[in-house]
Amino acid sequence: MDESLAAAQGHVSALSCFPPSVGRDVAVAVVKPLAAGLGNPNTHSLLRTDRQVKWTMEVLCYGLTLPLDRDTVKLCVDVYTDWLMALVFHRSSTPPPINRDPNLYVQKILRHLYFLFLPRSDQESPVYLTLCQQVLSAVRSLVRKSSMMSRETWETLLHFLLRINHAMLAPPTAAGVLSDLSMAVFLEVWLQSCSQCFPSRLLWQTCRQMLHSWKHQPAVVEQWSRGTAALTSRLLPLVFGSSFPPFKVSDEDAALVPAAMGDRHVSHTWFRFLHMFSNPVDLVRSASGASQDEVLKTGDDQLPGIFFRAMRGVNELVNAFLGVAVVNREQPEQLQLNTGITTRIHFRDRLPSLGVSVSQSPFRDHLPAHGLLRPRSGSAPPTPVNIHVTDPPPPRTSPPSQKREPKAPYKFSLTSSSRHYSSLLPPFPLSLCSSLQHLPHPLRCNLDSLLHLFGSWLFDAALITTDSNLSGRHSDVTLLSERWAAGRAEACGTLCRIFTCKKTAENILSVYLSRFYLVLLQSLQEACPLVVASILLNSTGLFCCDLKGINLLLPTFISVLESVLLDRDLIKFKGLVSLVDLRQASIFILLSLLPLPLQLRSVQSQVSLAGKLPASDVTGGNFLCLKHRLFSLLIGALQTETDTCNIQLLLSAMLNVVHDSAAVAAAGSLQQEMESQSKRTGRTRRNSGTTSFSGQSDAAAVLWVHMVHFLTRRLTSQWRNDSAVCLLALEVLGGLAKVEVQVEDMERRRVVSSVCTYIVFQCSRPPPLHSKDLHSIIVAAFFCLNIWLTRHPALLNQQECLSEVLEIVELGISGSKSRQKQEVKWKEEKELNPASLRVKEAAEATLNCVMQVSGACTNVDRSLNEDAVIGSYCLTDSNLKKFRYFVLESSVILGLLEPEPEQAQSPSLMVVIRGPSGCNSWSLQLHLLPRSGQALTQNILIPEKRSVTPEVSGTQCGVKHHLIPENIKRFPSVKADQSIPALHNTVTHEVQQQLDYLQAALKTQNQIETQPRGCGHSGIMTTCRPPLPVSNFQDPGINGILAPLASLDSSLPGFSEKLRCLDQLPSRTCESAFVLYMRAGQRTATEILRNVENYRNVQINFLDFLSSLGQPEEVGRQQQVGGANPSSSDFAAVLSDSGGAVFDGRRFVLKSTDALMDITFIVPSTQTCTGDWLKSSEEASSSNQNHPDVRSDSTPKSTSCPAEGMKSCCCFSEVFDSKSKILIVWAECFEDIERFPLSDLLSETRTQTENSASNVHLLFIHPLKTGLYRICFHGNVSSKLGLVAPLVSGSVVSRRSLGFLVTEMVINCCHRRRLERDSAPPPHVRRKHMINDIILHYSSRRSEPAFYSGLFHR
Repeated sequence: MDESLAAAQGHVSALSCFPPSVGRDVAVAVVKPLAAGLGNPNTHSLLRTDRQVKWTMEVLCYGLTLPLDRDTVKLCVDVYTDWLMALVFHRSSTPPPINRDPNLYVQKILRHLYFLFLPRSDQESPVYLTLCQQVLSAVRSLVRKSSMMSRETWETLLHFLLRINHAMLAPPTAAGVLSDLSMAVFLEVWLQSCSQCFPSRLLWQTCRQMLHSWKHQPAVVEQWSRGTAALTSRLLPLVFGSSFPPFKVSDEDAALVPAAMGDRHVSHTWFRFLHMFSNPVDLVRSASGASQDEVLKTGDDQLPGIFFRAMRGVNELVNAFLGVAVVNREQPEQLQLNTGITTRIHFRDRLPSLGVSVSQSPFRDHLPAHGLLRPRSGSAPPTPVNIHVTDPPPPRTSPPSQKREPKAPYKFSLTSSSRHYSSLLPPFPLSLCSSLQHLPHPLRCNLDSLLHLFGSWLFDAALITTDSNLSGRHSDVTLLSERWAAGRAEACGTLCRIFTCKKTAENILSVYLSRFYLVLLQSLQEACPLVVASILLNSTGLFCCDLKGINLLLPTFISVLESVLLDRDLIKFKGLVSLVDLRQASIFILLSLLPLPLQLRSVQSQVSLAGKLPASDVTGGNFLCLKHRLFSLLIGALQTETDTCNIQLLLSAMLNVVHDSAAVAAAGSLQQEMESQSKRTGRTRRNSGTTSFSGQSDAAAVLWVHMVHFLTRRLTSQWRNDSAVCLLALEVLGGLAKVEVQVEDMERRRVVSSVCTYIVFQCSRPPPLHSKDLHSIIVAAFFCLNIWLTRHPALLNQQECLSEVLEIVELGISGSKSRQKQEVKWKEEKELNPASLRVKEAAEATLNCVMQVSGACTNVDRSLNEDAVIGSYCLTDSNLKKFRYFVLESSVILGLLEPEPEQAQSPSLMVVIRGPSGCNSWSLQLHLLPRSGQALTQNILIPEKRSVTPEVSGTQCGVKHHLIPENIKRFPSVKADQSIPALHNTVTHEVQQQLDYLQAALKTQNQIETQPRGCGHSGIMTTCRPPLPVSNFQDPGINGILAPLASLDSSLPGFSEKLRCLDQLPSRTCESAFVLYMRAGQRTATEILRNVENYRNVQINFLDFLSSLGQPEEVGRQQQVGGANPSSSDFAAVLSDSGGAVFDGRRFVLKSTDALMDITFIVPSTQTCTGDWLKSSEEASSSNQNHPDVRSDSTPKSTSCPAEGMKSCCCFSEVFDSKSKILIVWAECFEDIERFPLSDLLSETRTQTENSASNVHLLFIHPLKTGLYRICFHGNVSSKLGLVAPLVSGSVVSRRSLGFLVTEMVINCCHRRRLERDSAPPPHVRRKHMINDIILHYSSRRSEPAFYSGLFHR
């Protein structure tokens, strides 16, 4: 560098030896004739020989040093810029010697033009800036158009640009506005040189040395960032291939790298140019020793902003190497320096629950971290730096105020009135990048390689306040920390993102892990708001990527999360980052921490944290003691959170926490029973275990009660106007109903009452507020109520609860209650005006639940239809003739069968009742005595006639009745007997007349009773005997009852098919889901489907997961009427040596059934794919015609039950042809989620349509080394109804709760889909429509007398 500068200063014109006036006059006299001929094609140059040209150039060189008060300098610049084009084309105005050897003379011209850029007094004038711009533009044009430049010319040109930039940028003061253009031209020319004439090693070293002395200028870091970004954009396809996501830069920046640059030159140029800018921490070191006044004088107040911009540039490079597509929407012009806030991409717009995708894959999840990184010059890992940890400064309650006027980019000045250290904050306002970006690309480089490049810069930048060289004065530590906080925040965020993007089977060097953990511990302990916010925003997946030793940070992170989630105002973060974004990132971290205490429970920490953590962060030796803090944090965050999306995330974690705690308690109780039965266990150990397990059970119950209280209070108060939150809260309440804990019935009664109150509130809204979304919420509330009633039928034994539920049913069906305050309105006087048809149907479903579980209508048998009653396998016309069919209330079909008298010992009747709620079978028998006396009844049913003798005919009853005891006079009277006066002493005249009348009547009655009976009636008592049976009788009141009863004609053709279709309509909501297993590295559908064919291809945990989804059910048997479960088989026996393919739907499926839902889980395999999966919809339709057992096409497919039709080969295709599908994918490698072959699987089924991918819900389960499972959910979540609980992307669950939560997720996804579609009626409505269709086509056309006559005759 020194030699280059000395060579430039060594050339001096001979005119400088003369007086200034002489040199000026000579220059004016020479340059004017030359300038006059420029641009005229008919003018020939006055200079013809080399000697003339060289002498003239000496004069022009001197003219460039003259003052700007005349046009001499301008004319010299015009002549030289015109002669520079000799390397592009020849002109007549150019001297012939220059045309003959342009490279030689262009080199001399460039050396002379250097004098124009030397510092001068008038260098800020517009004329000077125009001249410099003219020269730089000419140089740029020369490089772009010339093809004759020699290596010497290229090197001279690069030296020229280095010298002029050094002249402008090397001084410690702020450079002028010309520095931007000068650095831009230098960058472009340098990159062009790398393509056409690669610079020598010496030139690279000179450039690096000079750039090191310029980096205090903003233009330098800006142009360096542009160059590295453009080169990285060209480098990535060469390194990772064309399938790697491109690093998008602006067209202007992309043009900096010539298209003709070879691949080898691109890689060499990228590496050298990247390390041309030395460690950005040197900026901190250069400014740390200066005082505040020195900083203001030298312009070093811009250094924090330059440091931040450098780290932001590294951040962009890290994003590119990770394959994360980030669109830079922030330009320097848009920065608002007066507020310190930039226009940000809103954090919630990138959430997984909202389903926004930015890359080529339809399921790029929003994942961990965005920060900054910095390369190093060597390929070996950096040596750990000796870091001196100092005591942290006291945390500030609020950031220093920033009051600045808007300035141009990179222009920053201070007035004397604003000389406060707060003004030393970076001129580039901080805009933190959110961590919930899309998944990094699977082809990304290893983290160790990335850290080899950028780790040294990042670790130094993240720990600048701990370096003894930077913080010599302890009093300046706080000032230093706040000045450089923006750059530190970028460095810490980038480190968090790098480690969060760890691949599944990747190992990271321990030196990097230790330094990273030290960075996090130190940064979180200092509690700088910018740094803490950056770490949280970029660490959402830090605890679920299997980093070795990451649990060491658990106490520290809990403390930070408590300071963020429990603080309602977050004053210290205001103005720095969106508070909603910050809370949301903290919530995602919390979701990944919740299962850890129960999973790691007794694991002891082996790392000494003495002096590194506050006293509040030190654990009690194991992780179980953190459980209470995490649960309290969850509840506290729900109480302080106000954002709708964040509330939904917290609610989704509720069910996970409660069920996991209950599962731990249940497992402890089971272990306690086993230990109590074991004789080898001592008494003392049993007692201690009992206390532990009972404590866990109590803790689970207390947590359940606390959650229920919180949900019910908020549901009926703060949240009742937020439909998205209420819907998710209702789903969580429905899940809590299925959690088995020992609590009082009063607590469950509270939930039912709260849900009823919520329904009343929503139904009572004014009509203008009623909408589809409101009615969807009401329907969801009824569904939640159904779950609680079916799960806890004992609630209906309470009269108050039953009355409240029935009032809600009445409200839903009719639109109002009969009892309103003190007014009672009879039902026949009410008008049916429900809120909507959907609400009415939901209320009818609740009424069906009440009737089925209340115990008032327990039926004899639910599993019998005509086939079972008659004993035949198929329902034929001959069997139907034995039944008589009637319709009751136009909604119930009664099938009656009266056995012949010789077939039954007593009159009996078989009844098959088909209604909207299902099919029930009853068996009625006529008994004149209770069943306990059945033998006696059968013996004396027909009495024998025999003579009756007086001896055995009975005795005469002679009974004398007394009003008072006969021996009352034997006892002497006392004073108490006189306390009640005699009746005749107290009665009045009117009463005395009534008493006389009564005595006369009693006397008459006594006389009648004493007289012997006449009229042929004997007064002798006889034994009661049953009368003789009669063959005919008539009910005298039958004609007076207008019962809505009608008969059906079963002899009409097609009646049996209609009944069979009605029986196959499920009475419960039936849904299906498909379970797939994807091994690491698999890309095709065939490979994925083949995994489950053998248990050696799958993990043992996958088989445990399948067993937790449901019971094996054989699908070859005929489905029983009413939705009753066929016999289930043992899971292990059915599984055999299969990896799950046995449940592919050909013979077995996994079934999860309750009173409301029927979920079928199918594990497809290659055998299924080659058969039923390949059937198209047309083939399925034709199969329906050949197989009448399958439901008709009029039945909506969205609620079909696969297991019902598995006996037909086309039903599996119908299930997969449904509009919406749920795929549960077990992914061994988390990176493979990005390349899941969804389109391949859809094409295998021949059902792929334009919008098929958007109608698929994908739930990925990734096993972690800790025994937990990471969840990634992709689906159509753009609905206004918000997130679906309980599994969201980024959550972590335990093995104990995985099956339960997945089943709940399937139920809620299907329920959401039905809420959004009006074309999916509930099962009881579909059955009602089918019954109405049967009534319409098969009603008997008989008169009323003929109907009643046939009713009582066979």
